Amino acid sequence: MTRRRVSWSLGGPMVVRAMASGWMAVAGCWLALDAIPAAALPLYASREGAKCASCHFDPNGGGMRNDFGFDYDKNRHSMEQESRWDSVQITPQVNNWIRLGLDTRVLYVADHVNGKSGFQDTFFPMQGNLRFAITPHEHLAVLGSYGIVVDAPGFPQPYMARELYAKIQGLPDGGFAKIGRFRPPFGLRQDDHTSFTRIPEFLGYDSQKEDAGISLGSVGKHGWLEFSLTNGGEPFNQNVDAVAGKVAWAWIPLQGGVSGYHLGASDAFNGTHSDRWSLYLTKTYRRLTGLGEYAAGTDHTLGRETNKMASFGELVYRVSRGVNVRGKFDYFDSHTPSLGIWRRYSGEVDVAPMPFTEFQFAYRRYNYATTADVDEILAQLFVPF
Repeated sequence: MTRRRVSWSLGGPMVVRAMASGWMAVAGCWLALDAIPAAALPLYASREGAKCASCHFDPNGGGMRNDFGFDYDKNRHSMEQESRWDSVQITPQVNNWIRLGLDTRVLYVADHVNGKSGFQDTFFPMQGNLRFAITPHEHLAVLGSYGIVVDAPGFPQPYMARELYAKIQGLPDGGFAKIGRFRPPFGLRQDDHTSFTRIPEFLGYDSQKEDAGISLGSVGKHGWLEFSLTNGGEPFNQNVDAVAGKVAWAWIPLQGGVSGYHLGASDAFNGTHSDRWSLYLTKTYRRLTGLGEYAAGTDHTLGRETNKMASFGELVYRVSRGVNVRGKFDYFDSHTPSLGIWRRYSGEVDVAPMPFTEFQFAYRRYNYATTADVDEILAQLFVPF
């Protein structure tokens, strides 16, 4: 497979000034904000003019679904029920205070490197997360997930999801607190972790992995905010060095968010510190939805500065209930001779033929500055429950 990981670092006066001005502008918008149902992915949230908090226990999106999120998947990504599936009378609620969920994702992927003959292909168990939510009362929830381990050395870095945190909710003004292991609130959380705004080569950390710490936030009628303080890496041999935050709004005309991430210098043995910031926007007009994100930052390593930027633009057309056609362009500028500029062109078809069953068929072309181009074909089965 043609996946690359590189070492990293971050920071920069220009980036810090841009982050500061962005934070002040969006923080000002937040004062005008103040919960309507939401959808799971950015695409569906944009279609419904809603936010993540009503579909998931985590206001930042992803993870365990609540009742609305469960029904939205059951109805094949629609607010309207389907009579043909009235016989599907199931619930993830074991009893009044225990809830279970399961996400299964299996991928077939075939790569062809230009200039070489044949394809390299494999079936890949991409996801297998058992999720739970324990709510002893309305103001407290303990949330967790346990994931499959990808076999090593067949994958660069074996990974097992280990999300586990307590969420104190129902505080004044929609306030909440999370304590434990969770994903930092940075950028647009996407289903596609290979999007260039989410890859470790740009972020400097693995967006699929949880970090340990605490976060505080608030969910309003048309937006939310969250700020976190986490380790920024392994829990020992370092200080608490990662600060992240997001302010987002969810109006039907236009949705968006601004976020920032800072990792301090004491991570290190290598004298590295880093900053990232992100702006994303989504807009739906009838059957067409546009999504885009621009992110940038600076790495500081041993007195050297390296600027990085990544972005994507995506258009999705809803053919019918449960059927989407999309085109996407990803861009990454590493500002390093070893990686240079990456471009990716994608075409995809998503089909949900029945509740809790989704198929995706995709073609992607990777254009690398320093190595041969790569063509990629993917077929994926996703069972979210």
